[in-house]
Amino acid sequence: MSVIDQFTRRETMELAGATSNQLQYLERSGLVIPTRILKEGKKKPEVYYTWEQVLEIRAIRNLREATSLQVIRRVIDFFEKCQFNKNLWDKQIVVVDEEVFWVKPDWSDFGKQISVLKIADKRRKGIGQYTLIVIPALRDIVVEVWDTAETSKVINIKEFQRRAKNKPGKAA
Repeated sequence: MSVIDQFTRRETMELAGATSNQLQYLERSGLVIPTRILKEGKKKPEVYYTWEQVLEIRAIRNLREATSLQVIRRVIDFFEKCQFNKNLWDKQIVVVDEEVFWVKPDWSDFGKQISVLKIADKRRKGIGQYTLIVIPALRDIVVEVWDTAETSKVINIKEFQRRAKNKPGKAA
Protein backbone atom coordinates (compact mmCIF):
# COMPACT_ATOMS: atom_id res chain seq x y z
CA MET A 1 0.00 0.00 0.00
CA SER A 2 1.45 3.34 -1.00
CA VAL A 3 1.61 6.39 1.23
CA ILE A 4 -0.98 8.03 -1.04
CA ASP A 5 -3.52 5.42 0.15
CA GLN A 6 -2.78 6.10 3.81
CA PHE A 7 -3.69 8.80 6.32
CA THR A 8 -1.31 11.17 8.09
CA ARG A 9 -1.14 11.23 11.87
CA ARG A 10 -3.14 14.46 11.94
CA GLU A 11 -5.82 13.04 9.60
CA THR A 12 -5.97 9.88 11.71
CA MET A 13 -6.45 11.88 14.91
CA GLU A 14 -9.36 13.71 13.28
CA LEU A 15 -11.00 10.64 11.70
CA ALA A 16 -10.58 8.35 14.70
CA GLY A 17 -11.33 10.98 17.33
CA ALA A 18 -8.06 10.16 19.09
CA THR A 19 -5.42 12.34 20.70
CA SER A 20 -1.72 12.21 19.92
CA ASN A 21 -1.10 10.57 23.31
CA GLN A 22 -3.69 7.89 22.57
CA LEU A 23 -2.04 7.08 19.23
CA GLN A 24 1.35 6.89 20.96
CA TYR A 25 -0.07 4.53 23.59
CA LEU A 26 -1.67 2.27 20.98
CA GLU A 27 1.65 2.08 19.15
CA ARG A 28 3.71 1.45 22.32
CA SER A 29 1.32 -1.29 23.40
CA GLY A 30 1.50 -2.93 19.97
CA LEU A 31 -2.23 -2.56 19.28
CA VAL A 32 -1.90 -0.27 16.24
CA ILE A 33 1.51 0.12 14.57
CA PRO A 34 1.66 2.87 11.94
CA THR A 35 4.09 3.07 9.04
CA ARG A 36 7.01 5.45 9.61
CA ILE A 37 8.85 6.94 6.64
CA LEU A 38 11.99 9.02 7.08
CA LYS A 39 12.25 11.46 4.21
CA GLU A 40 15.53 12.97 3.09
CA GLY A 41 16.47 16.11 4.94
CA LYS A 42 13.98 15.51 7.78
CA LYS A 43 14.86 14.57 11.35
CA LYS A 44 11.54 12.99 12.25
CA PRO A 45 9.82 10.31 10.20
CA GLU A 46 6.33 10.92 8.82
CA VAL A 47 3.68 8.65 10.33
CA TYR A 48 0.93 7.03 8.26
CA TYR A 49 -2.08 4.85 9.11
CA THR A 50 -4.11 2.58 6.85
CA TRP A 51 -7.89 2.80 6.57
CA GLU A 52 -8.23 -0.38 8.66
CA GLN A 53 -6.01 1.13 11.36
CA VAL A 54 -8.16 4.27 11.47
CA LEU A 55 -11.22 2.02 11.95
CA GLU A 56 -9.42 -0.01 14.61
CA ILE A 57 -8.43 3.12 16.56
CA ARG A 58 -12.04 4.32 16.43
CA ALA A 59 -13.27 0.88 17.58
CA ILE A 60 -10.80 0.85 20.50
CA ARG A 61 -11.77 4.41 21.42
CA ASN A 62 -15.47 3.48 21.41
CA LEU A 63 -14.85 0.32 23.45
CA ARG A 64 -12.75 2.34 25.87
CA GLU A 65 -15.87 4.32 26.79
CA ALA A 66 -17.37 1.09 28.18
CA THR A 67 -14.38 -0.85 29.50
CA SER A 68 -10.72 -0.63 30.45
CA LEU A 69 -7.73 -0.96 28.14
CA GLN A 70 -6.76 -4.05 30.13
CA VAL A 71 -10.06 -5.73 29.18
CA ILE A 72 -9.69 -4.58 25.55
CA ARG A 73 -6.24 -6.19 25.52
CA ARG A 74 -7.84 -9.44 26.78
CA VAL A 75 -10.38 -9.26 23.95
CA ILE A 76 -7.62 -8.94 21.35
CA ASP A 77 -5.61 -11.69 23.05
CA PHE A 78 -8.68 -13.95 22.94
CA PHE A 79 -9.05 -13.44 19.18
CA GLU A 80 -5.35 -14.11 18.60
CA LYS A 81 -5.35 -17.22 20.81
CA CYS A 82 -8.42 -18.65 19.04
CA GLN A 83 -6.92 -17.77 15.65
CA PHE A 84 -9.64 -15.28 14.71
CA ASN A 85 -8.87 -12.03 12.95
CA LYS A 86 -7.92 -9.79 15.89
CA ASN A 87 -9.45 -6.62 14.42
CA LEU A 88 -12.23 -5.13 16.53
CA TRP A 89 -13.69 -2.81 13.89
CA ASP A 90 -15.33 -5.63 11.92
CA LYS A 91 -16.98 -7.38 14.89
CA GLN A 92 -20.20 -6.79 16.79
CA ILE A 93 -19.03 -6.44 20.40
CA VAL A 94 -21.30 -5.75 23.36
CA VAL A 95 -20.08 -4.66 26.80
CA VAL A 96 -22.24 -5.17 29.90
CA ASP A 97 -20.71 -4.23 33.26
CA GLU A 98 -17.11 -4.92 32.16
CA GLU A 99 -18.15 -8.23 30.57
CA VAL A 100 -17.42 -8.31 26.85
CA PHE A 101 -19.49 -10.39 24.44
CA TRP A 102 -18.92 -11.09 20.77
CA VAL A 103 -22.24 -11.40 18.98
CA LYS A 104 -22.43 -14.34 16.57
CA PRO A 105 -22.18 -12.93 13.05
CA ASP A 106 -25.01 -15.19 11.80
CA TRP A 107 -28.26 -13.33 12.50
CA SER A 108 -30.49 -16.15 11.20
CA ASP A 109 -32.20 -16.68 14.55
CA PHE A 110 -32.44 -12.98 15.46
CA GLY A 111 -35.86 -12.24 16.89
CA LYS A 112 -35.92 -15.45 18.93
CA GLN A 113 -32.42 -15.69 20.34
CA ILE A 114 -28.90 -14.43 19.79
CA SER A 115 -25.80 -16.56 20.27
CA VAL A 116 -22.93 -14.66 21.84
CA LEU A 117 -19.49 -15.57 23.04
CA LYS A 118 -18.25 -14.02 26.28
CA ILE A 119 -14.65 -13.22 25.46
CA ALA A 120 -13.37 -11.11 28.36
CA ASP A 121 -14.04 -9.49 31.69
CA LYS A 122 -12.06 -8.11 34.61
CA ARG A 123 -11.87 -11.43 36.47
CA ARG A 124 -11.56 -13.83 33.50
CA LYS A 125 -14.63 -15.75 34.73
CA GLY A 126 -17.43 -17.33 32.74
CA ILE A 127 -15.73 -17.14 29.35
CA GLY A 128 -17.78 -19.14 26.86
CA GLN A 129 -20.90 -19.27 24.71
CA TYR A 130 -24.24 -17.88 25.84
CA THR A 131 -27.66 -17.71 24.24
CA LEU A 132 -29.62 -14.53 24.84
CA ILE A 133 -33.37 -14.79 24.47
CA VAL A 134 -34.84 -11.84 22.59
CA ILE A 135 -38.06 -10.52 24.09
CA PRO A 136 -40.22 -8.68 21.56
CA ALA A 137 -40.55 -4.92 21.88
CA LEU A 138 -43.67 -3.72 23.70
CA ARG A 139 -45.05 -2.31 20.45
CA ASP A 140 -44.78 -5.76 18.83
CA ILE A 141 -46.52 -7.38 21.80
CA VAL A 142 -49.40 -4.89 21.56
CA VAL A 143 -49.75 -5.62 17.83
CA GLU A 144 -49.74 -9.38 18.55
CA VAL A 145 -52.52 -8.99 21.15
CA TRP A 146 -54.60 -6.88 18.74
CA ASP A 147 -54.08 -9.38 15.90
CA THR A 148 -55.16 -12.21 18.20
CA ALA A 149 -58.26 -10.29 19.33
CA GLU A 150 -59.26 -9.53 15.75
CA THR A 151 -59.11 -13.19 14.68
CA SER A 152 -60.46 -14.70 17.91
CA LYS A 153 -63.83 -16.44 18.18
CA VAL A 154 -63.78 -15.90 21.95
CA ILE A 155 -63.10 -12.14 22.09
CA ASN A 156 -65.91 -9.69 21.36
CA ILE A 157 -63.98 -7.28 19.13
CA LYS A 158 -66.30 -4.29 19.79
CA GLU A 159 -65.88 -4.70 23.56
CA PHE A 160 -62.13 -5.27 23.13
CA GLN A 161 -61.78 -2.06 21.08
CA ARG A 162 -63.62 -0.14 23.80
CA ARG A 163 -61.42 -1.47 26.61
CA ALA A 164 -58.03 -1.73 24.92
CA LYS A 165 -55.75 1.13 24.04
CA ASN A 166 -55.51 2.27 20.43
CA LYS A 167 -53.97 -0.21 18.08
CA PRO A 168 -50.51 0.95 16.98
CA GLY A 169 -49.45 0.80 13.34
CA LYS A 170 -47.35 -2.16 12.26
CA ALA A 171 -43.69 -1.89 13.26
CA ALA A 172 -41.40 -1.01 10.38
